[in-house]
Amino acid sequence: MKLSLKIMLFAAVIILGTGCTKSHVRQMVGSAVADGADTQVKYTAQECRILEQRCAQGDFQEWETSDKDMGCSCKKL
Repeated sequence: MKLSLKIMLFAAVIILGTGCTKSHVRQMVGSAVADGADTQVKYTAQECRILEQRCAQGDFQEWETSDKDMGCSCKKL
């Protein structure tokens, strides 16, 4: 009984852990670093268009991610 409970718990942790893909982890880390640098970072075309409009008094930059998605940032000046 206790062994099967441990196996089920282990399986649940593995399943939940694989829910975060490599790119999502990169995005979370990138956003955390950007927050410390007074910079906003976005990772979709729609979010980047909105960020570009709001970045009137900052340095806006765009790039292509390793997943061929769009990324952008706005550093406040």
